[in-house]
Amino acid sequence: MILQDILRPCRGDFHLTIYRGGREISRIDDHNLVVDAGRIRLAELAAGKSSACITKIGVGSGSTAEAADDTELEGQQLFPLTSASVDGRDARFDFLIDNSQANGLKIHEFGLFCADGAMFSHRVRTGLIEKEDDIQIKGYWILHF
Repeated sequence: MILQDILRPCRGDFHLTIYRGGREISRIDDHNLVVDAGRIRLAELAAGKSSACITKIGVGSGSTAEAADDTELEGQQLFPLTSASVDGRDARFDFLIDNSQANGLKIHEFGLFCADGAMFSHRVRTGLIEKEDDIQIKGYWILHF
C-alpha cells in the first residue's frame, strides 16, 4: 500500500474593502504568496523553536511582483491585527488601517508579519491605494493549511 499526501501546500486568500468618508468604494478578493521566511517560521513553531506568531499587517509602496525570498515591504509600515482566529485548518487574521494610519503612502503591497518582524505572506496589487485621512481599509487574510 502506498500512502500519498493529497493535501495542497499552505496558501492564502486576501480580502479587503476600501472606504472613503465611511462609504465603500472598492472591494478586492485575491490570493497571496506564503514566503520562505513564513514557511521557516511554521517549521520553527512546530518544533517549539519559536513563539513568534503572526501579529501585524504591513503596507508598502513597492510594485515588484512577490517572490519567495521577500522579507520586507518597500516603505514598510506595520500595524497590529484586530483579531486572529482558527477554524479547522484555516487561520484568519483581521485588520484595520484607520483614517489616521499610513496617510500619504501610495499602497501597492500588503504583508502579514510575525511578532519578531519576520514576513509570513506577501501580496502586491496591480492597483494603487492613495492613502489619505478620508480612507479606511478593512480586511482579512485567511491562511489554508
